[in-house]
Amino acid sequence: MNYFLVDYENVNVSGLDGVSKLTEEDVVIIFYSENAETLTFGMHRRINESKAEIKFQKVAVKEKNALDFQLCTYLGYLIRDTMSEGNNYFIVSNDKGYAILPDYCKKFKIDLKIVSNLSKAENKIENNLSDEMETELKKILSDENDIAEAVKIIKNSKTKTEVNSNLGKKFSSQQGKIYQAVKKFLVDKK
Repeated sequence: MNYFLVDYENVNVSGLDGVSKLTEEDVVIIFYSENAETLTFGMHRRINESKAEIKFQKVAVKEKNALDFQLCTYLGYLIRDTMSEGNNYFIVSNDKGYAILPDYCKKFKIDLKIVSNLSKAENKIENNLSDEMETELKKILSDENDIAEAVKIIKNSKTKTEVNSNLGKKFSSQQGKIYQAVKKFLVDKK
C-alpha cells in the first residue's frame, strides 16, 4: 500500500497532480485548514474519479506549523497501524521542515519520502519497484542485457498472461523461474 499525506496548506491543488493515476492500492489523506480549503472543479472531478481512497483531515491552526505537527502525529499513528513489508509512506509538501523525517524513519526500516506532488510520488514508487524487480532478476539472470530485456518485457506487457508468454519467447528455459520471481510486481496487470 502507498500512503500519501498531503500538506494542502503548502502545496494546494498542484500537490494533487497525479491523483487520477493512483490505484486502489493507494490512500491519500489531505490535511487542510481554514487557510486552505478550496478546490478547483477540475481537481474535485479528478479526486472523485480516482481509484485511490481519499480522506480529508481538517486541522485547527491556532499556532505556526500546527498543520505540520498534526500531520506528523497522524503519520506516526498510521505507521503503527499499517507498518508491514512493502508499504510506502509519502508526505506531499514543499516544506523543508519535513526533510529530517526520511532519515529518521530509515532507522526503523520505514520508507518515507517527501515529494511535491502525487505524480512525483508515483515516479518514485515505479523506480523502487524497478529496482526491486532487478534485484530479483539478478538472482536468476547474470547478464545485464538479459535483465534489462526482462524488465522491458514486463513493463511493456499489458497482462500477466502476456508477461508470461513474452518471457517464454525470450527466456524459454528460465521463463518459469523469472515469472515466479517477478509475479509480485505485476499487481497493476490483469
